Amino acid sequence: MSFILRWVDAFILLAATYNPTQYNYVKWVLGPQGDSLSLMVLAGLLLLI
Repeated sequence: MSFILRWVDAFILLAATYNPTQYNYVKWVLGPQGDSLSLMVLAGLLLLI
């Protein structure tokens, strides 16, 4: 059971950070910097944790 939970966690992290569609963290951060810098930093910290 522990292996499956770790696999699911890794999959969610991968899907959140690398996604060939327009909805991924890297493209969001490298895109136009609007008023959401603090939200970008918060999302990055959550992904790092």
